[in-house]
Amino acid sequence: MAAKLYMRYFWIILNSTLVALAFWGGYNSMAPGRLLHINPDPVACLIILLAMPLFAVWSVRYSIRRWKSDPLSHPSWNRNPLNWWRDPLQSLFFSTCIMAAMAIGSAVQHPAFGSVGFWTLGVYCCFAVGLSVGQFWVYRIFRQRIARTV
Repeated sequence: MAAKLYMRYFWIILNSTLVALAFWGGYNSMAPGRLLHINPDPVACLIILLAMPLFAVWSVRYSIRRWKSDPLSHPSWNRNPLNWWRDPLQSLFFSTCIMAAMAIGSAVQHPAFGSVGFWTLGVYCCFAVGLSVGQFWVYRIFRQRIARTV
């Protein structure tokens, strides 16, 4: 029983740390020296925005069919965020949180970061929005397979 409680706290600390590191990574990615050799553009943003919802739905569908992860558990802060095939809602939720933290971190770096910085922020935001839309669709499509919480 104690080991299970310790693992719960371990995952809470690790998940919080991952989100904090994503914020820090987004902040650092907007430093002027880091923007020199990247080339994000509106096409990349559009592709990401369209692909992320499809990826979210596909990953959950694959998990249900291939790994028989049925019923699906609601995401929480106290589970492994890296188990895509056995716990896809958890992984999807944390991927969304991490990309949102990166977008927020990069947005607070500096308000005047130029065209490359603008499109880099756009890429992060498209990841976050695309995953959020995908998460919405996953909850709509697979609502009968999501475990009821007590």
